[in-house]
Amino acid sequence: MPAKKLAPLDQMIEAWGKLKGSVLTSEDFRSRGPGWVGNILSDNTLNREATEDGIRIFVNGEGDLNPLYRDPDYAKNTKYKCLIAPPNYLYTVTYAQSPLDHGPMIPQIAGYYSGCDREWFKPICVGDKFTYRVMCPSDNVEMKSKWAGRKVLSYEQCDYYRQGGDLVAGYSCYDQWVDVNDVTRLNAHANTEIEETPVYTKKEIEEIYAAQDREEIRGANPRYWEDVKVGDELVPVVRGPLSQVEMAAWQAGGHAHNLSDRLNRVIWKKIPWAETRMEYGVTIVKRHFAVGQQLEAWRYILVTNWMGDDGFLWKFSAQIRRFVMEGDTTWVKGKVTKKYCDDGKYCVDIDIQNVLQTGAVSVTGGDTVILPSREHGPVVYPQPYARVPLDK
Repeated sequence: MPAKKLAPLDQMIEAWGKLKGSVLTSEDFRSRGPGWVGNILSDNTLNREATEDGIRIFVNGEGDLNPLYRDPDYAKNTKYKCLIAPPNYLYTVTYAQSPLDHGPMIPQIAGYYSGCDREWFKPICVGDKFTYRVMCPSDNVEMKSKWAGRKVLSYEQCDYYRQGGDLVAGYSCYDQWVDVNDVTRLNAHANTEIEETPVYTKKEIEEIYAAQDREEIRGANPRYWEDVKVGDELVPVVRGPLSQVEMAAWQAGGHAHNLSDRLNRVIWKKIPWAETRMEYGVTIVKRHFAVGQQLEAWRYILVTNWMGDDGFLWKFSAQIRRFVMEGDTTWVKGKVTKKYCDDGKYCVDIDIQNVLQTGAVSVTGGDTVILPSREHGPVVYPQPYARVPLDK
């Protein structure tokens, strides 16, 4: 008897299991050239260097008004003596190199970026040139899912280097992968919360805009560790109602996958099941939704606004719990949960929640910020460590 054909998700588990521990470098991706080689994506980057133009386009795309990232004359008067990039600028260098970039694409499987843990060891300055090392997948974990029956979390790890050897940051993140057919079957009667665009009164829109305008940028006024109290709340960052313009701005500033219709057509023609996958997004989700990194971008703005020019974002963690759809409004809220000294680093932990107009939490997690100390002096940067061994 012929062997029983594996379900798509089991095919993925088998194929991607063989890839576990695979390491690719920026040089590997760049050597492929533009477009696709066989069935795998080639150079998956928007920027290779931190430039004034690249940073300006990026912060315009995420709506960040912090002069530290926008005004070279302002930045020259800070401790950095030059324009620096916001921490998540490294998204534009590379992120979320899924197993699709390494090997076999499985028909009927679709995936979503779902969460990360990131660390920075030094600031990102204009003129920095980056390379990276990605281990993907570092692990594959099968789990039950109410939405899809079951899913696979595919984990990856990455280190960023500048000027050929200085380790400046790293991340561990994961995508969740599901069988399109299972999602379609289980969500045939998707709830109206996803299907219908919210409607706001004029007063509600005015309140949203007023909340946006209350955003506070600490800037050159140092926030000292001694002045922070557990329970302090950060001034919220508010974004929305989410529009296609907002999403396009983020894509232009932060994503490397913006291609002309012609190039998209050429690429998708090489993937026999692409039409099904494209229909999947329209059929199940019904409306456009923000990508996960855009939801995270607003969390970065909350923290970098609060910590001031002299603070340093050390650790960032986010878990994406639900889609944020066109028309949704997000309040990013933060609260100080802990303050402590870690080997000379004066740290503050902040719980951060992205809350929708419905009250639902779309993204959860928290950050660790290193602040200057009145008594002990300026920020002490963390010791770097590599997530991806150099001998792999």
